[in-house]
Amino acid sequence: MSEARDTLREVINTNQHRVDPVTLEVIRAGLMSVVHEMSITMDRTSYSTIIREVHDYSCVLFDAQGRLIAQAEGIPIFNGSMNFVIDAVTGRYPPESMRPGDMFISNDPYTGGGTHKNDINIVMPIFWEGELVMMSASKAHHLDIGGKDPGSWSSDARNTYQEGLSIPAMQLARDGEINEAITDILFANMRVPQLSRGDFAAQIAAGKTAELRAHAFLKKHGIALFRGAVEALLDHGERISRAAIERIPDGVYRAEGYADGDGVTEDPIHIQVKATVEGGDIWLDYAGSDTQRSGAAGNCHWVNTVSGTREFMMFLTDTALGGNEGSYRPIHIDAPAGSVFRPQYPAPVTTGIGDMCTRLIELLFQAFAEVFPKEVIAGTFGTVHGMTLSGFDEETGAEFVHFSPYAGGWGGRAETDGNSAMVSLISGDNFNIPCEVMETKFPGLLAESYKLRDDSAGAGRHRGGWGVNYDYRMLWPGEITVASDRDKFTPYGLFGGHSGAASGLIVHPGTERERAYARDSGIAVEAGTVLSHRTAGGGGYGDPLEREPQAVLDDVLDEFITIDVAAETYGVMIDPQSMQIDLPATEQRRMRELG
Repeated sequence: MSEARDTLREVINTNQHRVDPVTLEVIRAGLMSVVHEMSITMDRTSYSTIIREVHDYSCVLFDAQGRLIAQAEGIPIFNGSMNFVIDAVTGRYPPESMRPGDMFISNDPYTGGGTHKNDINIVMPIFWEGELVMMSASKAHHLDIGGKDPGSWSSDARNTYQEGLSIPAMQLARDGEINEAITDILFANMRVPQLSRGDFAAQIAAGKTAELRAHAFLKKHGIALFRGAVEALLDHGERISRAAIERIPDGVYRAEGYADGDGVTEDPIHIQVKATVEGGDIWLDYAGSDTQRSGAAGNCHWVNTVSGTREFMMFLTDTALGGNEGSYRPIHIDAPAGSVFRPQYPAPVTTGIGDMCTRLIELLFQAFAEVFPKEVIAGTFGTVHGMTLSGFDEETGAEFVHFSPYAGGWGGRAETDGNSAMVSLISGDNFNIPCEVMETKFPGLLAESYKLRDDSAGAGRHRGGWGVNYDYRMLWPGEITVASDRDKFTPYGLFGGHSGAASGLIVHPGTERERAYARDSGIAVEAGTVLSHRTAGGGGYGDPLEREPQAVLDDVLDEFITIDVAAETYGVMIDPQSMQIDLPATEQRRMRELG
């Protein structure tokens, strides 16, 4: 009889944690609403353009065990890395020692789970009825964190010390009281502390929003249902990932390639991956890639290697339903210590988050192109192409720092052309800073032109997207730091598609003083200098001779390509007088080109 009662009790307990699909979706959506409201708070209370306009931040939610349970769309490379932040915090401050009103801060990639130093993490525990039930976390890019160059964005940094202030996992507040010794040190190392103070407060406000909304959520649904739903959601996330992996035939898949220089040397960086698929699990090994580099642009910190790999795998799944800790269970990642995908302290890593992490994702696209030809894209314009323009206000003497990621062309796809003027693969829902906003916030800068870049897209049956040409005029003297990419190894084409045009920063374009830069810092410029920031176009997909003639004519009429390019690259003959396609001549030209 005793055994029967124990069995019945076990069944009852199991059923208490079983959540029906409708209720599970209600709980999932409720948790997502918490992180979405965190994001809204960040938007409405931040000070700098990099957060308010670009949206260079992410908000996530963890359970008391430090497992990711909800994430806003945000920055994919941020979302897949936040468990490293939680691990760093809880490793130093055990959850059982936390109290309501506590806050934690970090940014260091080596000790604080950071992606790069500009990205400051704020973690806040959430209690309910005296018990820790969740932890909110936000990661936001601050305009400057110190270091050798304005904006702390130095491709040619040779060690982590040159990249700015390091913050290990630290207790920022106890019982709601902020430790001002930490914030004093933080702001003393920033070139524009007045903006970061506001952004810092926005992150804290986002955490407080999460606490308020989580309390309302728990009051409505109860702690028992929440815990049961979390387990079900994580298991569901795992099932979605495994289902995506099971679509890939068991076997070994490989890809290799090169990245441009590391900022200190211009020697190419060899990278490669081996993916092994067995059932619903996948192992991704980056062994064989070059050893860590001297310059920051050539190193992808382990946090970003893991996050970038997770981001690629999420491309194959329904992330709206499966983007949680369970999604990562079937994904196993490795790279040799001391390699470009797992550099060791004190290697510089800041700008490598853009350069090398984007290359990592594209490497995976190439590895699986034959298996998923309809789901991959050709090469993209590469990194975030971050550029810092800095100087001093001639009227007030105050220092200014303008930093923005830049858009470019994505690769062509099986069914359509590549997208134009898109942010990088790692940047998610980032936006550009409108010219009017930039000129208002930074009177020393003038936007002379902002347009899609002619002839930048790689030709193909479906061409790549167009890159962007953004020309500034410096009205005050200042300094430039640029972290560009795809200036040597241009965006690759797939299945016969052509490569896109190269990127680059041109100073004094069209004059005798014209000079090109890619990964450089501390470039002094006088007032009146014109800077032409040009991003690459995406690679083409498929043979250009198979492109629909009307699509070629449309590009000519839109003045993206010339009549000569239409003929020489696409085999499409256009009458310059009538601007109509000569179909017989086109057919003959294409047959001759095909041999």
